[in-house]
Amino acid sequence: MTGQPVRRSWLLVPAHRLDLMERLDTFEADVVVLDLEDLVHDQRKPAARGNIREGIDRARRGGAEVFVRCDLELLYADLDASVWRGLQGIVLPKVTSVEQIREAAELLAHFEAERGVMQAGLLHEINEFDEPRTIDNSLEIHLSLENAEGNQLAVQLIESSARIRSVSLGRADLVMDLRGEPNGELHLMPFLMQRLVIIAGMTEVMPVGAWWQATSRGTRDSPENSQRAARLGWSAGFKGGLCADPGQVAALNAGFTPAIAEAPEWHAACAARDEARRQAIAWAHAGAAHV
Repeated sequence: MTGQPVRRSWLLVPAHRLDLMERLDTFEADVVVLDLEDLVHDQRKPAARGNIREGIDRARRGGAEVFVRCDLELLYADLDASVWRGLQGIVLPKVTSVEQIREAAELLAHFEAERGVMQAGLLHEINEFDEPRTIDNSLEIHLSLENAEGNQLAVQLIESSARIRSVSLGRADLVMDLRGEPNGELHLMPFLMQRLVIIAGMTEVMPVGAWWQATSRGTRDSPENSQRAARLGWSAGFKGGLCADPGQVAALNAGFTPAIAEAPEWHAACAARDEARRQAIAWAHAGAAHV
């Protein structure tokens, strides 16, 4: 895949957590993923949906791209709450069939047309929303493969929609689905991660994932362990990783930024991404000063 965007850190934020939603412009993540799925209890999902539109705006003021992780069982309600200008795409977890992806794509097309939405880019970038809508400027889909069936069908699922630009694994759910070893780890996880990198290269999408150690807390691990997992992930072929603690963001950004000698073009792209964040923040502050 040529011209991949730099997305080193994907920060999952439960959309019902106002203490976090009010700080979305401060986390410095390349991607903020507003969560309407596992991190939100069913009883809190209506309130969480009500926070999405403002959350998109706030996260973008901090220089992030914004995705929303949707619940497949509540897809219409989640997309109705999420497809607004400023959104870059959605995360679909636990996908097991092409039909689920097609349903999501059809709903995205419906709301895009109804609300004049297309990929947002960063805050300071100019988007012409009256341009014809094409697959290239339509909202993206990120696939999270979190069960045995989804992994088995990975190529078929990825190739089912041109909206799919990135893919990841769901470690915790895979352990539950495939049964872990007595220590709780899944001995097949290294194989599945390397397989995902190969499949992503073959299908020209971005592989997202850090190489977490067996005893680590994964998306809630310490900054030190997160940076180590990111460096190992980069060496394996991943381009960025998911986290659920804002304290991991800087570690993932650092771990997935190679040295100049190691990968000069990608190092330069990472530096440009950090500068783009600074410009977006300055743009947001300048706009606020004129309100």
